[in-house]
Amino acid sequence: MNLSQLDLNQLIILKQLLEEKHISNTALSMGLSQPSISRSLSKLRELFDDPLLTRMAGGYELTPKAESIQQDLNIILNKVENLVNKQSFDPKTSEATIKIFGLPPQMNRVIDATITDFRQQAPNITLEIDTLPKPHFSGLLKGDTHFVVTGHEPSSSEGLVYRMPLFKREFELVMSQSHPLADKPLTIEELRHCHFGQISLQGEKDLSIAPCFEALGIKDISIPVRLKDFFSVGTVIENTDIMFHLPSHFSEELCHRHALVSRKSPAELKADQTQVYLYWHKRYHNDPVSKWFRGLVKSKYS
Repeated sequence: MNLSQLDLNQLIILKQLLEEKHISNTALSMGLSQPSISRSLSKLRELFDDPLLTRMAGGYELTPKAESIQQDLNIILNKVENLVNKQSFDPKTSEATIKIFGLPPQMNRVIDATITDFRQQAPNITLEIDTLPKPHFSGLLKGDTHFVVTGHEPSSSEGLVYRMPLFKREFELVMSQSHPLADKPLTIEELRHCHFGQISLQGEKDLSIAPCFEALGIKDISIPVRLKDFFSVGTVIENTDIMFHLPSHFSEELCHRHALVSRKSPAELKADQTQVYLYWHKRYHNDPVSKWFRGLVKSKYS
């Protein structure tokens, strides 16, 4: 392949096509016409000698070669962006995009601490926040995400990942103000007969406090509701007799918006505090945009 055949704009379109897996959606997201995206796809197929996208029932799928290209393409385009930023980065004038992933309980706390200074210091930088449940480090390792806020730890590629400690999470039991235990002492004997909700982001079926109950010889805890995200948890608690075991800072937010009560767990159910970190990949360690954002976050948690 002759490098003179490469067009950076075509690579940007390819990146979006591989992410969207849809010609019309790519055109819409990039503000281009569908015929122009189709023409670009034809040129890209010829350039890479591969269909890249194959039509399947209900849409398109990436070919094996396209899947291989996607990871390399993200890295290449990020390096080009970094190359430009190194020459001219100034938070006051930069129009960079920072992509950060984290689940609502942790993300809300970080955004609350940083967003005012972020807007004052970098009025033209876009902060792209993703809180949809997914494997925490997949975007970071592929180059799709700049930062991850989580209490989890990566299972692989640890030598390529840096982290900064942010805060420790404590947990509380959250229930409706009309719950029978809302204003009574919480004892193990009372709680063993209660109904609990589970936030099961990746198919988990056990409560976070299940090991504590099991250590007391209690195994048959009622879990009538499992949620796949955090968005409806306040409504479920407010309108049922179901309680959830949630991070205390998230519990406070819910109690402000709903008729809920947040109670300290009995000592027997208190698990160890979980340290939450800000993670980033080695590829962004020396990137000026990344260094600036890390400095902003560090100033709030040092």
